[in-house]
Amino acid sequence: MKYSIKNQWFIFYLSCIGLTACVSSTPYEISSHHPDHSITPTEQSCKNTRIFKLENNQLTQHERLDPNKISILNWNVYKGSGDSWDTDFKLLSQDRDILIMQEARLDDTLHQMLDDQGFHWDLTSAFRYHNSQVGVMTASKIKPVSLCSVHSKEPYIRLPKTLLVSLYQLADSSEILLVANIHSINFTFGTEAYAKQLQTLQEILQHHNGPMIVAGDFNSWSDGRMDFIGQLEQNLSLNSLQYKSHNRTKIFGKAIDHIFYRDLTPYELTTPLVTSSDHNPILVSFSVNRNNQQP
Repeated sequence: MKYSIKNQWFIFYLSCIGLTACVSSTPYEISSHHPDHSITPTEQSCKNTRIFKLENNQLTQHERLDPNKISILNWNVYKGSGDSWDTDFKLLSQDRDILIMQEARLDDTLHQMLDDQGFHWDLTSAFRYHNSQVGVMTASKIKPVSLCSVHSKEPYIRLPKTLLVSLYQLADSSEILLVANIHSINFTFGTEAYAKQLQTLQEILQHHNGPMIVAGDFNSWSDGRMDFIGQLEQNLSLNSLQYKSHNRTKIFGKAIDHIFYRDLTPYELTTPLVTSSDHNPILVSFSVNRNNQQP
């Protein structure tokens, strides 16, 4: 069924009301993996650029990504509330090195699935939903050497949208891979708050000189929003994935989930259809460009 622009805005408005009725906001924090399922919240703001100044004792040889293949899943998992989402998650996350998730709800089911596959994870919480933390989560087969987060409040519903930046060391290289996981501001009539969030992202990422992946749910459902994303790409020398065809979720005819990259070569790109979330995932692998690998 097709909806007019007016009706689609009305659906957006009802979504705002429904969301705020079911959730409560949480303090700014990052929660990280613990085998016993305990959670230790820490405050690590990206406003402190010391995360990019790594000491030698932060880097260990056994915790490095293979620069020849870094396999990625980017997916808004809809708080794990869709039918059979756990089945889809197990299949999609299999053999992935890094999982970049939005609307990840840290309940026992997700925690156990991550444990079973040997993932370290970090989540920056936006709100609580059914007594579980929800936010952007980046999970990986190795622990990041540094990370930080940013909260940006939705102008109308006043709930945070979150950003998580993680740094990973590459094997046989002095290079550090930056992975930024963003859930962009959605419920606005203008673009001021949206542009401010992307500007904050740019100000953080400009401190990093190496390879980079910027991925997430950008809520890029208007030409104005896409213009700001284009500026971000240009200013950070990012590339966008080239899709021959794709199943990425669209709003107002525009894809809203994206993966951008720098100093990397993508391959094995797929966008499978799922019914367990209101977003379809993006799966891709990268190799680090050899001229950037410095033993």
